Amino acid sequence: MAEPLRPEEEDIALAAELALGLLEGEDLAAARRRQLADPAFAAAVERWVLDFAPLALGGLDAPVSAGLWQRIEARLPGEDHGTVVALRRWRATAIATSAAAAVLLAILLLRPVPQPVVMPPPPVVVAQITGTGSAAFAARYDADAGMLHVRTEAMPSSRRAPELWVIPAGGKPVSLGLVAAQGNRDVAVTPAHRALLAEGATLAVTMEDAATAPHAGPSGPPVAAGKITIL
Repeated sequence: MAEPLRPEEEDIALAAELALGLLEGEDLAAARRRQLADPAFAAAVERWVLDFAPLALGGLDAPVSAGLWQRIEARLPGEDHGTVVALRRWRATAIATSAAAAVLLAILLLRPVPQPVVMPPPPVVVAQITGTGSAAFAARYDADAGMLHVRTEAMPSSRRAPELWVIPAGGKPVSLGLVAAQGNRDVAVTPAHRALLAEGATLAVTMEDAATAPHAGPSGPPVAAGKITIL
């Protein structure tokens, strides 16, 4: 046997039926009186009216034959209160589900399609560091990660290690640390030094004592140098 509708379910069903105009006679009059006297019920009816409103967009009226629900109930076994309650529960659920689906469909159809936002590629900081001899380095800076990727392409033979410097325009050399004597090395740039990697600054490599690096200043002339370019 079906469970009876809970009071809140009765209210939901009644509010939906009133908003849809399904009530007649004394049921309609009673619901109207309650709508005037009960602010919570009136608000529930108003919510249903707003939810059902999109159904009218572009829709066509289709008359329903009189006494439809009565004919459905007449086909049910007589005096079966549980079945009638189940029918009312089904009707309330069907109303709510159909309305929610229709409102969602209307929102999806009427909502403007957002245009994709195309972000410009981030600028790339690069430098080709070359010397008068055989020294050659290439550098690419990843600003998001604060990482300078340095590739040693060639370097003169030395017992010392290559140390990388950034020299701002009109400024003094600042050590960024040691780079590889051969191959690739990623150099983490501290936040205080990241602003120095700007257009027009110079990257240079000198040969220094690895044990005491990084140094406050270079001990000799650079073996390679190159201007930073932002692409």
